Amino acid sequence: MRAHSQSGATLLETVVATGIAALAIGAALGVAAPAVRRLAPDARSAALGALVRRELAIARDVLKYDGSTLAPNAIATTLPVPNAIPLAVALRLDLRAVAGATLVTVTASAGELTESQSATIAARATQPGSTIVPDALVPAPTGAP
Repeated sequence: MRAHSQSGATLLETVVATGIAALAIGAALGVAAPAVRRLAPDARSAALGALVRRELAIARDVLKYDGSTLAPNAIATTLPVPNAIPLAVALRLDLRAVAGATLVTVTASAGELTESQSATIAARATQPGSTIVPDALVPAPTGAP
């Protein structure tokens, strides 16, 4: 008599193999998840950075014209953070004259987090509408009367 050989896997073997694979994948994800969290940007740092960039852009826009000034200032405010409670922030604006230019620095601090950015304003434009064109330079109108 000849014995029949089996060429497939039984249900029990398949369940055991699936369980072992699930344990291995779970262990790999358990090790990888904290590493991904550490590498992901912190929502509080991202919000502070966005605040500093926005305030620096406003300061640059104000100071780009002749005769415009800003006073150094510090305020306490709160900053909304996505999916978290608002963040208490100390926001500071510093101005310094450096070799004929103005150095503007905006710093935001929230506890142990600090974000800071600077910009140098070297040349300033004249105020819009501040240039008066003499009547002699205005071109004569053309066309119908």
